[in-house]
Amino acid sequence: MNAQRQEAPTSLRLAAPTLRVRDLGAALRFYEEDLGLKKRMMKGASDGLELVGLGFPAAADPLLILKHDPAAAAPRPDSAGLYHYAVLLPGRRDLASTFLAVGSSGVAYDGYADHSFSEAVYLHDPELNGIELYADRPRSAWPDLTGLSEDPGRYQRFSSLNGPLDLRSLLGELTPGERARPVPFPSGARIGHMHLRVTDLERSVEFYRSKLGLDVTMYLPEIGAAFLSMDGYHHHLGLNTWQSEGGHPHRAGEAGLEGFRMALASADDVAAVARRFPGLGREEDGDLRVEDPDGIPIALGSRA
Repeated sequence: MNAQRQEAPTSLRLAAPTLRVRDLGAALRFYEEDLGLKKRMMKGASDGLELVGLGFPAAADPLLILKHDPAAAAPRPDSAGLYHYAVLLPGRRDLASTFLAVGSSGVAYDGYADHSFSEAVYLHDPELNGIELYADRPRSAWPDLTGLSEDPGRYQRFSSLNGPLDLRSLLGELTPGERARPVPFPSGARIGHMHLRVTDLERSVEFYRSKLGLDVTMYLPEIGAAFLSMDGYHHHLGLNTWQSEGGHPHRAGEAGLEGFRMALASADDVAAVARRFPGLGREEDGDLRVEDPDGIPIALGSRA
């Protein structure tokens, strides 16, 4: 069996994203029964709508927050918003067990991929919010991306990093007994990255780079995609214009991504970001709240 992934520490952690859903019952059946998450009651939102947290019994914080709004407007096909949120599992065995458990519940997967840095499976919830479940390989095995964004052959280099997932090898992580009785998220999980639809790739890359301090790891305007991170991680944030180039900005009150939270290492780091937004106040919880160029809300806080 392959060794478990070694944690790649970074100064940035992503907290539970909030999804505005129209049919809370259908969403809960999917997340509780099919994915095996546990419901946690939360206080209502400031606009009076119900919030429901979903997570793991041993974890203090939820993995995902649902905001129930039966009147939510449907997002336009070319609008900015969520492409997928990505759930990082601790290791390959966890991914294999979760893959089998979720598949056994009747959920259909949208795809599978080996991204060199990680192995991933893709699916969506009842309201078509995209989900990636993935496990990282050890950082020592990651390909070197130095100079990729400036390389004239960057698309070919990027393409070479991606291939089909070897499901036989993945399932080889499990014993026959574990394959017969798979458990979803046996060791828990956390949000590993967010992937967003944006309407202007260059503008969004510049915002997340210069305003929020992320590093560009892969910039691929030829295919309308970019990836950014902190501390050498392959990506904490993905951006694409595959359906949304020149489209509509994110609208408050529409179904889908309500917002997400980025937790920096310290309050000093948050203060440094705040200085790039003159006159911007803070919320009662101390988080700095900003919007990206497409109007997607982001809460910035510290892990300290």
